[in-house]
Amino acid sequence: MLATEADFWDARADRVSLLTMHAAKGLEFPVVFVVGLEEGLVPFSWEPAASGDDILEESGPDAEERRLFYVAMTRAKDRLFLSRTLQRSWRGQLRTLPPSRFLSDIAPELVFEQVAAAQKEIKQEQQFSLF
Repeated sequence: MLATEADFWDARADRVSLLTMHAAKGLEFPVVFVVGLEEGLVPFSWEPAASGDDILEESGPDAEERRLFYVAMTRAKDRLFLSRTLQRSWRGQLRTLPPSRFLSDIAPELVFEQVAAAQKEIKQEQQFSLF
C-alpha cells in the first residue's frame, strides 16, 4: 500500500518512463520532458489566475507546486525539455492558455525557445457519443 511508482522503476530498462512529478522525487534521468506548462495546469487551478493574484507567495499551494516543478526540472542529468502548447482542449473547449508563471523565473540565458512550425489547417475530428 505504501509503494510508489519510484519503487518499481528498473534502472536497467532501456525505455521511456512516464512518471508524475511526485513519483520522480529521488530519481535522475539523462533526458527529462516536462509537458503541459500552461497556467492552470502548472500550477494547477480550476481557473487560470487573474493578473492581480498573489503569485509570488512563499507559502501555500503555489509554493508547493513551485517546489514540485523544481523537483521535476532537477531530475535531468543532461537535457531538460520544458514544453507547452499554444492551444489545448480543456474542459470540452479549445482554449489558449498563457505560459505557466513558473517559466518566467528561469534565467533567459538558460532558455532556448523554439516554436513548432504551424501546421496547415488542423482537421477537427468529431467525437461521437457512446449513447
